[in-house]
Amino acid sequence: MNDAEDRSDAWARAAHELVTETASRQISRDIAHLAEIEVDSHGIHAVSPPEGYQAPRSGVITTHVLARSRDVPEATVETRVAVWVAKESNEPAVLLTRVGSDRVLELSAADLEPEPSAQARSQVNDYVAVVIAHMVSSLNAAMQRTYGHESDAPDVAEYDRNA
Repeated sequence: MNDAEDRSDAWARAAHELVTETASRQISRDIAHLAEIEVDSHGIHAVSPPEGYQAPRSGVITTHVLARSRDVPEATVETRVAVWVAKESNEPAVLLTRVGSDRVLELSAADLEPEPSAQARSQVNDYVAVVIAHMVSSLNAAMQRTYGHESDAPDVAEYDRNA
């Protein structure tokens, strides 16, 4: 085992903490008043690493975000962001993947130690912002579907009724 393999867990944990911290911070009052949002971490989840990457030595690390509408409790969306480390230690890197999506972010290990750099923080901030925006959009769609099913009107959108 070389030095990069020894430090891969530390890089993965640093990236994971940065994602979790950023997601918690980005859930603004505007979003929080519409939905109950939980951000937590799980070390176990049935996901597979992308080609060229592997789970950290300590196991799969994911950040889990769950959003549940306050007005329509049936409307719920969730996502997970998994952290992987590069198999090739000559260019140490960490990869963030949104489970079930092709959205990824590669971070250089050098940008994660001894503390995450401003560049890594900025990249993670942008990545998490897009993930949360997709979740809010999905939550809105789930709420609209629920409203549509609960109304007495036929299952035709308002803009289609006069067509």
